[in-house]
Order: sequence, then C-alpha cells, then structure tokens
Amino acid sequence: MISLSENVVPLAWSFAYFSLKPLGSWNTDLKARYEFFELWAQKGAPFVFFISYFTYPTGFTTSLLQKFSRKAGSPSIDRLEFDFIPT
Repeated sequence: MISLSENVVPLAWSFAYFSLKPLGSWNTDLKARYEFFELWAQKGAPFVFFISYFTYPTGFTTSLLQKFSRKAGSPSIDRLEFDFIPT
C-alpha cells in the first residue's frame, strides 16, 4: 500500500523488469509488453520488434544472429553484425 501511495514499483514486482519509471507508467509499459508477446504467441513472429519490450534484448539479438547463421550458405555467427537504419 505504501508503494501505491508513493507511486513507486513495489519491490516484490521488480523481478518483472528493471525500470526507473513511476508505478503508473511502469504498469502501462508492462501491459504493452504483455500485449506484444501475446500477439506474437497468437499470430506468429512480427516483422518489426520493439526492442524495449524485451527484458534481455541482447539475448534476443544473439538468437537472431544464430538463426540466420544456421541457414545454408550463411557466414558463421562471429562474422555477422547488425546494421540499423533509424526511421
């Protein structure tokens, strides 16, 4: 109740993901994350990923490199890198 009145994320909830946001914004963000992964589970992988929704984004990007490097004729994972074009 103290955390709710002070608008801070309760310590017991902080396992979900690290954030410095106040409780209201944290809750809104958690809901958006949940909806993103729920849609992914229902309809398959999206074409665009909002990297901030991942608790461990480097694990996700490493898995993308692994998936690509396992295709026939692809270079090994240590020769791959990402190139981003901001939009």
